[in-house]
Amino acid sequence: MTTLTIEPKPFPGSTASTMDLLDSRPSLARHLRGSGIYAAGEEGVAWRVRLGAVRLDHYVSCETRFAGVAVAGDVIGAEVLMFGRYTYSARALSDVTLEPWSSSLDEVVPGSFVQLLSGIERRAADSLALRSGTAERRIGQLLGLIGRGLALGRGKVRVALPTLRDIAEITGLTIETVSRTIKSLRGNGELEMVGERRAREVWVESQPFEPTPPLGADSVFESAVRNAG
Repeated sequence: MTTLTIEPKPFPGSTASTMDLLDSRPSLARHLRGSGIYAAGEEGVAWRVRLGAVRLDHYVSCETRFAGVAVAGDVIGAEVLMFGRYTYSARALSDVTLEPWSSSLDEVVPGSFVQLLSGIERRAADSLALRSGTAERRIGQLLGLIGRGLALGRGKVRVALPTLRDIAEITGLTIETVSRTIKSLRGNGELEMVGERRAREVWVESQPFEPTPPLGADSVFESAVRNAG
């Protein structure tokens, strides 16, 4: 399997800013899994996700609240076109490749707004699905969503699991429930994991780009997560 080597972009607060990266366009911005992409309140541009999955968070009353997952094809940070600053923070759930989408409304062609609105609508549907049903179903939906961002046309991809905290916050479960559910799925042979605790990976059947009806708890891993065998 091809391995993508990615160098992390400096996190907000370092010497290089988002705008610095744009000076070297058309180069792409690449981020390692778990690294910060931008923070709420920063100035910047809108980005299009070329590869991978991005977690978006909103800060309310000094609390971090999960706001959605963006995958390949989605546009993130578009709020800067209206407000001049990011209102959400973004962090890489997997290794991520981004390309500049726009730095001003003048650069946006009319047809692009259809793509933007469609992506926002789909992310809202995905967010609801990630917090509905059993723990097995929620975790399966999340892994399938990350797989969608990495698949690039392939049906099955190898996905590094997010941290237990990320999974818990995104799915609305406790860390203990996530840990217990993953252990159970692994023991039942429904989830094949490799590597050490900090580098574990699973084989995932990527989800289609259009939202699908909720799956029953007994079938989620038949369509979202499968054995490598």
